[in-house]
Amino acid sequence: MTPTEIEQRLSTVRRLLAAGELGLAEELCRDFLQCIPADARAWVLACDVALKLRKWAPATEFLSNATQLAPQDAELLIRYGYLLYRTGQMAGALRAASQALVLHPKRADLADSLGTLCTLLGDPEKGLGCFERAVTLAPGHSGFRYNLAMAERMCGHLERAEANLDQVIAVRPFDGEAYHARSDLRRQTPERNHIAQLEQVLPRVAGHKAEFPVSFALAKELDDVGEYARSFGHLSKACRSYRASLRYDVASDVAVLDKLTQSHRSAVLKRLQAPQGSEEPIFVLGLPRSGTTLVERILAGHSAVATAGEIDTFQRLAVAAVAERAGTRVGKLDFVDRLLETDLDKLGAAYLAEARSRTGGASRFVDKFPANYLYAGAIHAALPHARFVALRRHPMDSCYAMYKTLFAAAYPFTYDLDDLGRYYVAWDRLVRHWEESLGAAWLSVSYESLVTTPDLVARQILTHCGLPWEESCLQIHARSQPVMTASAVQVRQPITTRSVGQWRRHAEQLRPLLEFFQAHQIAV
Repeated sequence: MTPTEIEQRLSTVRRLLAAGELGLAEELCRDFLQCIPADARAWVLACDVALKLRKWAPATEFLSNATQLAPQDAELLIRYGYLLYRTGQMAGALRAASQALVLHPKRADLADSLGTLCTLLGDPEKGLGCFERAVTLAPGHSGFRYNLAMAERMCGHLERAEANLDQVIAVRPFDGEAYHARSDLRRQTPERNHIAQLEQVLPRVAGHKAEFPVSFALAKELDDVGEYARSFGHLSKACRSYRASLRYDVASDVAVLDKLTQSHRSAVLKRLQAPQGSEEPIFVLGLPRSGTTLVERILAGHSAVATAGEIDTFQRLAVAAVAERAGTRVGKLDFVDRLLETDLDKLGAAYLAEARSRTGGASRFVDKFPANYLYAGAIHAALPHARFVALRRHPMDSCYAMYKTLFAAAYPFTYDLDDLGRYYVAWDRLVRHWEESLGAAWLSVSYESLVTTPDLVARQILTHCGLPWEESCLQIHARSQPVMTASAVQVRQPITTRSVGQWRRHAEQLRPLLEFFQAHQIAV
């Protein structure tokens, strides 16, 4: 086949793909690959068609073949890494990213894309280098600079992050995410803050997507400087507006929490217990903003412990296992029962294999996915020697901390005080159920005790996990390891009690929540 004929065939398939004639495009690709199996472009095109048809396994195979034919093509390797990541093949995605890193992409967009891939794979330090390269190659691109600032935040370079966000805002004066990220980089002071600028921007972004992050930023900065009434006014208005934009009913989540309490009983979990002997995983879980990152940092300071980060691995594998067994995706309530019908031994083995790709062969590792409280029973059955450290915080402080945080497409119950109260009560019932059902595998830790007597509580945590004491565990603020959660700034400071009792600043506004807890016998 001549080069001209090859180009004509490629163009034909691209035209069919664009027109949505996927069956014919797939057939032509199949014939085409038999004629020119050594042309990487044909394999890439076959991948494009397979992806449109939602045929993930063939798409992955086709792109793998393309990278083997063009091992020096950074763009292909990055794309292959993303595909492996999206299909849950983390070890392969890490290998693809590593291969691309060696090639030092010469295009700014590729460097930025590779930086994002590295960050998604839990290595923001490598991502930082890529983002720096992207900004060097295209210094005027505000999107690349924003990504660099976010990587700098994760890696603890907070002053550099603020300087870069200042530049982003100068170019994009209505970028709400940039304002929000900048406000969170440090504790604002009366002498040094952005309140006046935020107050000028807010009316200009009213009714637009940027209104929410700008409002949260303004509320945060006003709270920092002690203007509590004004802070809560902006916060509550933003939360009401954001909540109105969501299609969400907290009752559906409460039903799931209660169903877990009813069906994932101790006797059932014991009967299903897999023979997995691994003691590697330590699951740190709890509601967001409850101190899970602090505990992760304490454990990660131990010489025998690595951190896998905030990975949704067990959740994702569990959802896939239930869907495979059922032949389709199932509803949330049905999922609770069907999860216990899956091969939990196989699920535990798959979880360990994927988690190990992130932990460098450490004998123990931390999985800090807060919402693993939804899967704790199944995890215990699949990995009976794993340990759980659950964070509990004063109900009012816990709910206020969540209420004032703008989460990215997560935790929809946090934008309304009634939703927060109902969810917390159901969550409290579930945690008490796990405390009883999981026995010695479970340790509940009070956030207030942790920050008041960190030495004592850290020792309790290590003893629970079967680890000897090491002084380095409490030197969390002195470590340079990146942090990818909302607590990235706070955990770079010495352990403090500053956040204890903050809800009392807004006691009057939070009174309905307080009374709700009292009515439901939640100790406040």
